[in-house]
Amino acid sequence: MARKMYSKVVWAGFSKTPATRHVAKIGRNERCPCGSGRKYKDCHEKAGSAFLEKLARQADKVHLREVRAHLKARGVPWYRRFFVRL
Repeated sequence: MARKMYSKVVWAGFSKTPATRHVAKIGRNERCPCGSGRKYKDCHEKAGSAFLEKLARQADKVHLREVRAHLKARGVPWYRRFFVRL
C-alpha cells in the first residue's frame, strides 16, 4: 500500500538506493576478462552482458565450492553444507 510523504508517493518495499551490481562493468578499451590479452571491444563485446554474466556465475560457483570445502574441514555435516547459498 502506498502512502503520501512530502507530496511524493512511497511504495512499501521500495528503496532509493540502487541495487548492488553483480556483473562487473568493463570498459570497451580495457583488457578482456577472459584472459586473452586483447581489448574487450575486439574480443567478447559482441557477446554482450551474457558473457559477463557467465563469468560472474562461474566465479560464484568457485566461491561456493571454497565455502563448502571450508565447512567440510570444520566438520559440518554434509546435509548442512548442501543447503549453503550465497
